[in-house]
Formats: sequence, structure tokens, C-alpha cells
Amino acid sequence: MRFRPWGIRNRRAAGGAPPGPEPGTAPGTAADLDLLCDQVERLRELAGDPEQAGDADRVYDFGIRWGAFLHGRLLRLVRYERRGALTAAERDRFADLCAQLRDVAPLAERLGLAVPPLDGVRRR
Repeated sequence: MRFRPWGIRNRRAAGGAPPGPEPGTAPGTAADLDLLCDQVERLRELAGDPEQAGDADRVYDFGIRWGAFLHGRLLRLVRYERRGALTAAERDRFADLCAQLRDVAPLAERLGLAVPPLDGVRRR
């Protein structure tokens, strides 16, 4: 007899794989929201100081972190929000974050950084 590991398809058929986070159970959302809000403030500081904004190395270093947060943590939050996996407080914080990201998008573009991917995200 040959051993065959169960794939994800078999686990789903047997009811063993969870469909995704349930409302209020998305792990790490508070930390993601905190980190993204902090990055928005840092972008405002960077863009508001002509000396820092003119330092290509500083802008490059910030841009690496900025892009990673936008295309990792932000997209994760968008997915959780669309699935209804955020608590009411997290949804409010997420809506505030999206408004802030829309406000700083011109600053990011001016510095040559990634623009927040908020297409399809509901506005408040």
C-alpha cells in the first residue's frame, strides 16, 4: 500500500479546512493598522521636510518599507474587510486609514513612491 498525502482539496471535501477568518477573528489586524498609520505619518514627515525629501537614499529606504506595507499588509486588510472579518472598531479604523492613504497619495507620487492601491475600496 502506498502513502498518499491529503491535499487541500481532500481536506476541504472532508470539512477539515476552514473557509477563512470569521468576523472579529482576523489575526494581526490591529498591528497592521498601527503600522500602516505610522507609515502614513512618516510619509507626511518625509514629504514635509525639503531636506529629507531631497535625500535620494532616505527616500529610497522609506520607499522599500512603504511598498512592502502597501502591497502586503494593506492588501491583507482589504481582503479581510471584503470578507467581513473585521470588527466594527477595526472597520472604522480601516476606513480612516483609507481616507488618510487617499490624502497622502499625491505626496507618495511626488516622491516617486508606490501609490496606495485603493481601487474598489469603499469610501466613507
